Amino acid sequence: MSTVADIAETQRMALLSISQRMANFEEDLKKSSPGADLSGLQKDFSIFKEHVWSIFSALQLQITELTRSVDIIEMRHRKKFLLLGGVPETPGEKVPEAVATIVQTKLGLTDLRPSSLTVCHRLGAASEGHVRPILFRCADSTLRGLIWKSKTKLKGSPYVVSEFLTRQRQTTFSTARKLFGVTNVWTMDGNINLKLPDGKRRRVFTLEEVVELGAEHGRLLDREDPPASTIRPNSALAQASTRSRRVTKRK
Repeated sequence: MSTVADIAETQRMALLSISQRMANFEEDLKKSSPGADLSGLQKDFSIFKEHVWSIFSALQLQITELTRSVDIIEMRHRKKFLLLGGVPETPGEKVPEAVATIVQTKLGLTDLRPSSLTVCHRLGAASEGHVRPILFRCADSTLRGLIWKSKTKLKGSPYVVSEFLTRQRQTTFSTARKLFGVTNVWTMDGNINLKLPDGKRRRVFTLEEVVELGAEHGRLLDREDPPASTIRPNSALAQASTRSRRVTKRK
């Protein structure tokens, strides 16, 4: 079964191919001998060109809506989880006990016990020089809320509590922080919020929104290629090409 990313890539290749063929067609028209009656051919080409663009515009809109729907569904599941970063990895470690200790001692939430966690493990594959965050889920959603509200108590410590965002939202979140600063961008229930230089607050959903807001306020990424697709007439393809994976099982 094809994924959204596979469909987006197929569309991208088709668009590039058709664009090249149309460019060749136009070039051939320019090279035609003077005096030749090409009015009919030019009209046919114009109709074909508009038809192709309308098809791809419709496809891009569908992919954008599908991608957003999948992202919303996945984030709804991920909202039940939290990530705890900065906990050193040790051989034979007992991860639930480590989480409980930090929550009890650093956040003052003594009600949390290792048995209070229905899911608790390192996220991703182990690699030298990289400390993996811990993904955990509390059996009591109220306790999860208390941990999230108390996370500011970890300031100054090596630990950090964050939400388990989808890949698309994590990319958007990271880019927003690069453009507007760490203290001006935060998440709440999986939603990305930012404070603009003019003091206004905005909730953003896509990478394109962040980049456009950055441009409006003179904040540009320090890179040559834009993070969003520049294919026209619709750049929604960039959103569709972002893969979101649900990673809730130990690897």
